[in-house]
Amino acid sequence: MKGIENLKNTLPVIFARREVGRLTGGIIQPGTMANLDSIGQGVSDRFLVGRKICYNRDSFITWLLSKVKEPKSK
Repeated sequence: MKGIENLKNTLPVIFARREVGRLTGGIIQPGTMANLDSIGQGVSDRFLVGRKICYNRDSFITWLLSKVKEPKSK
């Protein structure tokens, strides 16, 4: 997927959850990520820096790819 490849090239190596909306062009919002993290369905390789939840780019991309679905044809 070309869009995911572009995202791979533009995301920082690590980034805060609160930046997810901006970094993904609004595709995923920080609140959605917080909810998914709290039920164990978020990015597995997250960590704290101070009081901020952060993600590793490669783990985030892997997680995102697991959520991508092809649109159904009519």
